[in-house]
Amino acid sequence: MRLGEMLVQAGKITPAQLDETLKGQAIFGGRFGTNLVEMGYLDEQDLAEFLSQKIGIAHAAPGQLLDIPPNIIKLIPFDYVKKYKAIPIALNNRKVTLAMVDPTDLHAIDEIAFATGYIIVPVIAPELRIVTALEKYYGIKREVRYISVEGGSRSRSRHHAAHSPTPPPAKPAARVVTAPPQPAPPKPTLEEWPVHMEEEILDLPMLEELSLEVLEQAEVATAPATAAPVAPPVAPSPAPEAAAPPASQPSTQPAAAAAPPPVAVAELYQEETEEPEQDYSLESILVGLAEADDRDWIAELITGHLGPQFKRVAFFLLRGGHATGWMARVDNKLVPEFEGLELSLDEPSVLNVVNQSKSFFLGPMPPTPGNQAIMEALGGGTPFNNLLVPLLMMGRVVAVLYVGGGSLPLDEKLPEIQRLMGKAAMAFEILILKSKIMMT
Repeated sequence: MRLGEMLVQAGKITPAQLDETLKGQAIFGGRFGTNLVEMGYLDEQDLAEFLSQKIGIAHAAPGQLLDIPPNIIKLIPFDYVKKYKAIPIALNNRKVTLAMVDPTDLHAIDEIAFATGYIIVPVIAPELRIVTALEKYYGIKREVRYISVEGGSRSRSRHHAAHSPTPPPAKPAARVVTAPPQPAPPKPTLEEWPVHMEEEILDLPMLEELSLEVLEQAEVATAPATAAPVAPPVAPSPAPEAAAPPASQPSTQPAAAAAPPPVAVAELYQEETEEPEQDYSLESILVGLAEADDRDWIAELITGHLGPQFKRVAFFLLRGGHATGWMARVDNKLVPEFEGLELSLDEPSVLNVVNQSKSFFLGPMPPTPGNQAIMEALGGGTPFNNLLVPLLMMGRVVAVLYVGGGSLPLDEKLPEIQRLMGKAAMAFEILILKSKIMMT
């Protein structure tokens, strides 16, 4: 039985709260239980008890992660703590009690046991409690989407953009929607929706199409080394009258033709096997939105499509009275540190205006601290014209798209961008429906 069903049957949450939590998870990410606590539908202690009941493993009491001795913290190397979100909370002889987000991860348990020489006794702890402990004891900064549960209370720290000096995380593998680009057709508009989409197949040359001579050369180049060739038998010394002609006399033997340089098989396919770049054309992103399997991919498609058109493109998430940076491009390059931006919607800013009006904002930004923090996170400057469009779901603004700069008139692009945001809302609805299907 799924955790949500267990909680509904036990009367801890209502079906409406379950539905609302699934929507929040699809939009804001994170684990289901994390969203329950963040939305105020479930107490952290109740979550720990039900998680323990669901998987049949004991849970760590919140107090066990509040005051862990330094000698216990040092039992597990930092890299394993960060990789598996696992925190030691007790030591009994050679047994270490390890609080984990996923105590069913046997590979993680085996790896930590082998690295430390201890017997690992896993217990489960809510994700929020683990994230808070990682920040407290190991300095692993929590993402701004997670509330703080220090001391068992629910609070969220308030700060402006903090540019992290750490390098950006590794870029995930690109999701290629189409094959290498063909000659550019006229750009479609949002009114010209494709009736159907056919898969394009990347054709590589068949092996038999390569010339026999080239393949033989490649075979020679890649053949393993063999024993040194045997010298031909030495002929008897010729008679004096049959001696070789003088050096000045030209030879009548034809010169051997110089063999062409060998070609390796890998070189033959090098150009064809290069992975094509992601296609952010309108037609491709519409297909991607229909097939999106996570929220970050929705933001990637929208910002990737608009990135070449505007100097700055950014997505903000709005939740719990705060706006946080989600994804941004400046000069069509991703800005990883943008995720560190967090603003209170109680402070004057264009995000506050969009949230209250549930409508778009077009024009210059007033010089408020909140607006200045937004522009600092997007490379600085004070652009005269800015456009912010809300993404409405469940009757409220859950995200805001910002575009600014570039040579395109923002007022003329507004209808197209509004329709694009409507498609993004549909993509979120698909994610929510998938979550509901998995809950049954």
